[in-house]
Amino acid sequence: MKGRLVYPFLLAVVAGWLVSRQPSPGFQRLPTGRTAAPAWSMTDLDGRVVGSDDLAGKIVVLNFWATWCPPCRRELPELEEFHKAHQGRDVVVLGASIDADGAQVVRGFLKGRSITYRQLIATPEIQSTFAVSSIPSTWIIGREGRVEARYLGALTTAELSKAVAPLLPPAR
Repeated sequence: MKGRLVYPFLLAVVAGWLVSRQPSPGFQRLPTGRTAAPAWSMTDLDGRVVGSDDLAGKIVVLNFWATWCPPCRRELPELEEFHKAHQGRDVVVLGASIDADGAQVVRGFLKGRSITYRQLIATPEIQSTFAVSSIPSTWIIGREGRVEARYLGALTTAELSKAVAPLLPPAR
């Protein structure tokens, strides 16, 4: 009986080892077709409504996340660094929390953290509109309101900067 269990166990160990050796990019770029972004509106942590119409002419980095998501937590400082580096360049970074308990949970989670970019609450309808099936999930919307890029997984400041660079005017 013990002999029969050894082979499946060894096979599982070897398969696990082989899978763990494969490089993981940390994120996956999804095809977009450069279609028009959906119209949307969400409420921020202070109860103010923010919508796609308010951001016309700007590059929008819309990041769906949750307080309970470890990759999202790791990504927050990267998004903050990107936000600070692109202030004044018509680039807007928005966090859209999918936490079921809403603004109170997000506000409590962010207390004491140096996250200054605007946080919104993504309702189930918004999650459906943006086809959020896993988090973190990031949408980059260009000045003309087209979806320029979509990513699944945590991004670094460098990866975000590279994705947004073609949308920015040339440096003077």
